[in-house]
Amino acid sequence: MEPPLGTVLIFCRDEDLLVFESFVRATNWIEAIDVDEGEYTAAYSPDGGVLALTAPEGPEGSVVLARTDSVDLGDLERRVADYWRRHQVGQPTRDPLQTARFLIERDSTPRRGRLGRVIALLRR
Repeated sequence: MEPPLGTVLIFCRDEDLLVFESFVRATNWIEAIDVDEGEYTAAYSPDGGVLALTAPEGPEGSVVLARTDSVDLGDLERRVADYWRRHQVGQPTRDPLQTARFLIERDSTPRRGRLGRVIALLRR
């Protein structure tokens, strides 16, 4: 599976990584107050394109995500490698595109916890 063209990788202060399938999904999920307070340290497209994440109306307004003319594939690769070391212990490090694909697939797969298993049994 190829990630959608508008895929966005956003890094948090705690070096966690959020991946969204589109600019719209990213700006709908992210809160302006968090942008305003510097919660997000960097945003990229999978090819290293630098994205600007702003809250021009302040902490109660909307979030804007825009492409810039900058590319910094080296910083993106470093951040992705740090993410794998910190949050995917024991897994081999993957490149930014593979990471985006992995996280999109992981987050779109329904989780089958205990309640899900009980519901599945009841449906039989």
